[in-house]
Amino acid sequence: MSDPIDSRERLVNWPSRQHLVTFDDIAKWHKGATYHRFPEKPTLKREGLGAIAKGWLPEHPLISTDTRVLAVGSCFAKNFTLWLAEHGFNRTFPESPYNALLLFCADFESPAVIAQQFRWAFDELDPTSLLWVDRNRQLVAATDAGKREVRATLEQTDVLILTLGLSEVWYDKLSGEPLWRALTEDLFDPERHVFRVETLTQTMEWLEAIERLRQRYLPRLKIIYTISPIPLKTTFRPISAISANSVSKAILRAALDEFLRRHNDLLNKELFYFPSYEFVMNYFIDPFREDNRHLAPIVPGMIISFFVEHYCDASLDAGRQPDSLMSLSGGKVVERVMQHASIVSEDHGARELLVRISELEEDVIELQSICDARQHVIDELDKAAKERLRLIEELQRVAEERLSAMMKLDSALKKGAG
Repeated sequence: MSDPIDSRERLVNWPSRQHLVTFDDIAKWHKGATYHRFPEKPTLKREGLGAIAKGWLPEHPLISTDTRVLAVGSCFAKNFTLWLAEHGFNRTFPESPYNALLLFCADFESPAVIAQQFRWAFDELDPTSLLWVDRNRQLVAATDAGKREVRATLEQTDVLILTLGLSEVWYDKLSGEPLWRALTEDLFDPERHVFRVETLTQTMEWLEAIERLRQRYLPRLKIIYTISPIPLKTTFRPISAISANSVSKAILRAALDEFLRRHNDLLNKELFYFPSYEFVMNYFIDPFREDNRHLAPIVPGMIISFFVEHYCDASLDAGRQPDSLMSLSGGKVVERVMQHASIVSEDHGARELLVRISELEEDVIELQSICDARQHVIDELDKAAKERLRLIEELQRVAEERLSAMMKLDSALKKGAG
């Protein structure tokens, strides 16, 4: 029987059979022409986001002030559009540089739905088969005017940022077409509308559909793909949302990687990948806010700063007016994002924590100010209530005195009549 201590040692340390090994037997592992180690924490701290972006960056910036950049996808995509518009880029985009986000009150997050927009714009599907419901629970008609607008927008675009968000999709079984989202109860038909998790193969097919249409109709268009780090809010699977989100992101990332390897001759020339998902999940210490879904402003700010450094001609940056977004609904958060995107720091980790502490302190001060204002209103209402109560009590006292006088007068009258 073997010694239990010796057995545990072998199990824990996986020792070599040294009595069979000589120095002549030791060989080097074959590493091939390309070899990258998983970075240790000091390496990440030293190299920053560049340690994660190796192999994905363009040789030269793609975006100048006259480049028309369109973003499609989740709420994460708006950060890119907003920065460009705020800094004097996208100025040739029709009507306004802030229009360069294809939304139609919907977050086009799945490859199936994004590919559907391309197919619709270039007449590859029957619009009468489409059932679209926006996030406000309103039906959206697939009109010819809307189709022409989407097609014209794509044709006028030089660089398209496609942000993929999830692999969970609702489908119409009769038409075979994806839905933008789950339907409202009055529209849902259990015999017709089904939920499914897209497979790797299905996701690849949608990416290939987009690429086929790009090459046929939009040959000068460059596409920057990215994966949204924002987790899904709800899953329709019988598992936890955290597990479902992990699967959803893994399918997207694996399919996109296979797609880009299949088109390796176009990589970093016409097709690009920006690793925002990897940045969030592997670089930042505490990237998410309290809801565990939305990012702390410093995170997209630092990611945008890195994007600008490598994809934009930063020498053409016209700057922006500070606090220009504060008057908007939710403007405080996006203003912080824009401010963080303009700051260069050597120690990102320390800066992240210091900024989070600083912003929490700002929020506490703001909440305290709100509480103080509300307390002032409460105090004023209490003062007014007490004054009214005093008036009521005074009226009550006067009424009681008059009632007492009336009762005495009535008693006296009765005695006089007797």
